[in-house]
Amino acid sequence: MIDTEYVKAIQMKATVANLEMNVALTVEQQAQIGQDFIADIMELSERESKQKAAY
Repeated sequence: MIDTEYVKAIQMKATVANLEMNVALTVEQQAQIGQDFIADIMELSERESKQKAAY
């Protein structure tokens, strides 16, 4: 994944998380959305790091 693809992926995940936050009914749902978002970003970052290390 090149840097621009990485940035676009993060932007998309942030947009989705924001939309989900807007419809979340409880603090617990918001907390889960936040945790899921962080996990997604960490996964993307890890994948990006592995690809850069391969070069």
